Amino acid sequence: MNFTKTEINVLKTVRKHGLISRAEISRQIGLSKPIVSKIVSQFVSLGALVEKKRGLSSKKGGKKPILLSFVPNFKYIVALDIGGTKMIAALTDLEGKILEKTNFSTKGIKNKEELFSLVETGINSVLQIPKDKVLAISMGVPGTVSSDDQVVHYIPSFDLRNIYLAKEMEKRFGLPVRVANDVTLNALGELWLGAARGSKNMFLLSLGTGTGGAFVINGEVYEGSHGMAGEVGYMITSWPNDQASTNGFGSLESWFSGYSFEKTFGNLTGKKVNLKEFFASHKEDKMFRKVLTKGCEHLAVALGNIITLFDPDVIVITGGIGYNQYETLIELILPTIRKIVPEEIYQRVTFKRALLGELGVVLGAVYHGQTEILL
Repeated sequence: MNFTKTEINVLKTVRKHGLISRAEISRQIGLSKPIVSKIVSQFVSLGALVEKKRGLSSKKGGKKPILLSFVPNFKYIVALDIGGTKMIAALTDLEGKILEKTNFSTKGIKNKEELFSLVETGINSVLQIPKDKVLAISMGVPGTVSSDDQVVHYIPSFDLRNIYLAKEMEKRFGLPVRVANDVTLNALGELWLGAARGSKNMFLLSLGTGTGGAFVINGEVYEGSHGMAGEVGYMITSWPNDQASTNGFGSLESWFSGYSFEKTFGNLTGKKVNLKEFFASHKEDKMFRKVLTKGCEHLAVALGNIITLFDPDVIVITGGIGYNQYETLIELILPTIRKIVPEEIYQRVTFKRALLGELGVVLGAVYHGQTEILL
């Protein structure tokens, strides 16, 4: 589905205002009324716009204008959050309303074909409508992705490199496919429908199997020149004590991540680690408290550097650990931040727990999947 910039501008104007007349669209974007009427008629015939009701007459009287409204279910998005331990697949309308949702385990993925097969299964599990009703398939992955060619360069959780996931799914389904880093999508979701709604400059910190981040600058997600901005898991917080990683995870992640905690306590106890139980008993378990406190100190140093460099108005914390253990983490992080960041800087920054929880990446994918087409 290809629209001109002018056509997309008309659609955006209707979405922004909710209810708007043809004449008002013409005034808003500086197009002649005949051109607006022609474009609107096209979108009405496609089912993207609907004539909702009549508005108020002007002060001069005359015929009441017909108000137009956007139809969020004229097309759908298949959105996937491919995590280090589980995958969420969902079918949503263009405003993020979820119609179908399924969960899958991603543990044990060893090669690209296993990943492709699971993703295909996930898409098929929610694809309960004709393909011509799907605008795009949009996916988030826990790794580095080039925004230009959509190549997934590396997923540490699966130890897979150079994955042409978008190209493969386009071949299998015949639909447009978009892939992005999962934390980038999480930031988009929180900016669109969550805790960062209305924020100008935001940093999102995702704490789960790995540790990642995403920047929002002047209301837009900043991906960098190659789509890899926000890879804070590779930040150095204790040079020269930090060493180059050999397992794909970064130096900061060796101090704080679900992966490092499971590895550390698995080695110490000789048993399989349940992080939820450890967090529940962190105040009584001195060993875990010590490791957690040290990890939070390193996390705070990274955040302190981000605050002084970036000056965000809000920091949103999410991820499996970040979302569920928010209060515990904030209690351990803030004392260090206050020590290393001048008061006049840190007191202007608001910390927030994410609002979207496990659906943050999925909803960000919904937004991302339609950005270049309809938004």
